[in-house]
Amino acid sequence: MAYSKTSFVCLPCRASYKQAYGRWTDERRCPRCTGALIHAGSAFAAPPRRDTAAWRTLTLLLNAGIGFHKSCCGGPGYRPRTRHEVRERTLYARRSGESLAQALLHRDVPWERTAR
Repeated sequence: MAYSKTSFVCLPCRASYKQAYGRWTDERRCPRCTGALIHAGSAFAAPPRRDTAAWRTLTLLLNAGIGFHKSCCGGPGYRPRTRHEVRERTLYARRSGESLAQALLHRDVPWERTAR
């Protein structure tokens, strides 16, 4: 039985690898640095290696537990792309008390809820 492929990311190397996501449950290792790979999801598209700002944003998203998994209706939904968008959502999370992972998924920051 063939398994579908999904992306695994090594953040220190800024590298992405497509691997079969099946019964293989061993911890996957980066071929370059032998560090642990993070499961990013099947809808993940890696930024260029030289784009440090995009990799910083990606690091924050993956460490917050936000992946790029396909749903039945399409792609993974909204994900912030720039450091400015991440800063806005982080500030909103602090002011509103919402978790950072949930705040990062807002397409538009609902500032009116924080003005209480």
